Amino acid sequence: MVKGRDALAYVLYKMGCLHPFVASRVLALAELRLMEERGERLTELDYVRGPGVFYIEGVKEMLGDDPCFNKREGDPSKKKRSCLEYRCGLPELPGEARRLLDEAIERAGSVDEMTLNDMVMKHPLYEKLTRPMK
Repeated sequence: MVKGRDALAYVLYKMGCLHPFVASRVLALAELRLMEERGERLTELDYVRGPGVFYIEGVKEMLGDDPCFNKREGDPSKKKRSCLEYRCGLPELPGEARRLLDEAIERAGSVDEMTLNDMVMKHPLYEKLTRPMK
């Protein structure tokens, strides 16, 4: 298992500044792949599901005032969304974690956001990965 912070850093390092919606779907794809392969989780991240949506609980607290992460504010008047960026070096991850994340990054890069969301939410292990919203 790798730290959620490191997995997120890896995704942002590879993909650039991402809206949290996209970043969470990429991470979830990697998690689901490992669950398929070995029945194990990749990270300790807490995925919370609601009607038609999910999110990762505690990301803001996890990142705290970590100088490697920066949130760029969006501008709704220009249809520019906020995004989260990683500004430090490539995080050290075990080979299997890199493989799973790289595969998820590749899959996510070839589809639009709604398709990406469906890839996660319609996955047979989605409910096992997530917990219901309180």
